[in-house]
Amino acid sequence: MKAAIFTGPGQVEVGERPDPVIQKTTDAVVRVVLGCVCGSDLWYYRGESPHAVGSIGHEFIGVVEQAGADAALECVGTEQSIATAFAVARPGSTVGIVGVPHGQLPFAGTFFRNTGWRGGPAPARIYIPELLGDVLDGTISPGLVFDYETGLDQIADAYKAMDERRAIKSLVRIGAL
Repeated sequence: MKAAIFTGPGQVEVGERPDPVIQKTTDAVVRVVLGCVCGSDLWYYRGESPHAVGSIGHEFIGVVEQAGADAALECVGTEQSIATAFAVARPGSTVGIVGVPHGQLPFAGTFFRNTGWRGGPAPARIYIPELLGDVLDGTISPGLVFDYETGLDQIADAYKAMDERRAIKSLVRIGAL
C-alpha cells in the first residue's frame, strides 16, 4: 500500500508499505480516506526533533475494514471512549471533552496522575440562527482551516506548503468512501 514516508529532514515522499493485517485481537485495519499534515510533524520535517526513517502521519479519517475480536471501536462521548482517553493521557496532561459525556468520568483514577480535563457542551444549535446565513451566502467558510489540498502522490508538497507557511493545514485526499 502507498504511505507517506519520512526519509530525513525536509524529505517526505510516497513509498510502499506492507498491507496491514490483524496480528492481535485488539488490532483494527483502517482504510484511510483523508489525511492531513499535523503541525507537530513539522518539527521532524524541519530537523528540529528526531524521527526514524519510515511512515509518518497520524491525522486521518478512515473506514474500519477489519477488527480483531477485542478491538475497542468506540463512539466519541461514550464512557469507554472517555476512559480510554484518560488511560492513554500522560501524567500532567489535559484531556479535552467536547459535547456532553455519557456515563461516569474517571476522576478518581486521574487525580493522582495529575491529569485534568477541560471541555463542555458544544451548543452548535445556539449559533445556527446567527451564522447559517453567513455560511450559506459565502461570507463565512467553515472549511478554511484546510487551505491547501493535494493527493497522496504530492505529499511532499503538502509538507512544504505548511513549512513555508503557504498553508495553515494541508488536506491530503487518499481514497474514496
